Amino acid sequence: MGVYQKTKYPGIFKYIGKKGEVYGIDYYAGGKKHREIVGPLLTEARKKLEERRAMAKAGHDSIIIRKKITFEQLAVKYSEVQKGERYFEKAQKYYVPILKEFFKGKKLYQITPLDIEEFKNLRKNTPTRAGKIRSEVAVNRELETLRSMLNKAKEWNWLEENPFNKFQKPILFPESEGRVRYLTEEELQRLFSLWGNPDPKKRPPLYLKYIIQTALLTALRKTDLLNLKWSNIDLDRGILFYEEQKKRNKPRIKVLNSDMIELLKSIPKRGEYVFTGNDGEPLRDIKRSFRTALKRAEIKNFHFHDLRHCSASYLVMRGASLKAVQEHLGHTSLAMTERYMHLTSGFQRAEIEKLNGLFLPDSKKLVRNEDLAIFQEAKTLYANA
Repeated sequence: MGVYQKTKYPGIFKYIGKKGEVYGIDYYAGGKKHREIVGPLLTEARKKLEERRAMAKAGHDSIIIRKKITFEQLAVKYSEVQKGERYFEKAQKYYVPILKEFFKGKKLYQITPLDIEEFKNLRKNTPTRAGKIRSEVAVNRELETLRSMLNKAKEWNWLEENPFNKFQKPILFPESEGRVRYLTEEELQRLFSLWGNPDPKKRPPLYLKYIIQTALLTALRKTDLLNLKWSNIDLDRGILFYEEQKKRNKPRIKVLNSDMIELLKSIPKRGEYVFTGNDGEPLRDIKRSFRTALKRAEIKNFHFHDLRHCSASYLVMRGASLKAVQEHLGHTSLAMTERYMHLTSGFQRAEIEKLNGLFLPDSKKLVRNEDLAIFQEAKTLYANA
């Protein structure tokens, strides 16, 4: 049990518990007395008390509402709102139940940055079901789900402030920029040769070939590919309109090259979605068929998302600028695209080879007389224009 101590400031108390010393406030709202823990700083407690008294005086009932809402209630509402979103299925199945168990019985306003820190450390030190060490990336996905839930609570006026915003330093574990794994020409040939197998039973489904080819030509993520509809495509103008789910359905426009246009023309239409099963229903996932194809093609250490890296890498190796690759991938900054910089070294070498012979006897003058004359003539014409 903790110990409560009075302070010299009316309405402010100090609580000493297992987690250390924190300040709290007492105030009246809606005819009832309310007690609230604020944090380790006295200045924060004094500021919060002033805010609460002002809101109570103005007749705001949001204080009372916020005091009653539990994390379990938030989880139920959050699941209802996000239902039907494909990217939420994993969070709903794995992350939300874990969060509900940890914050069981907690009111939303009681969740502090310290609680989030404890959740983070607990999850990192909890082995997986297989008894392996839990990765920091996996913990980050759980923290991101929690942050998203609390953001919704603030949006619905269930929470005054998201405790994530109180961290002075990033709470998530640092993640690497990501690897760049792309298929070699030989691997690419082995993969697509699977559809030429004379035994139909050993051929992967045709829709998988269409999806892989589209991923290579457009760099779209798997979720965006599976959600692609014919109504998103304008073949006459060679443009694809879609909402990027990873970026909260941000509208995107993708310019299609001639190969991609011809590929889309060859795909049979079986409904509103571009990629469907034989029954015309949209595909939920292609994980199993993709893994089987990789195994038969003897391709190791490769994931579907790596097709996006393939698309970018092939562009760079064929001479495209990093700026063009940035737009192709939809990166917000060039820094995200610089992971492909090392692939340009071969092409840079080919370009700088043009400087060979610069200091040979026949090339002592960097600007030849005839070149200088042409330059002067052009300069005169420009001045008189």
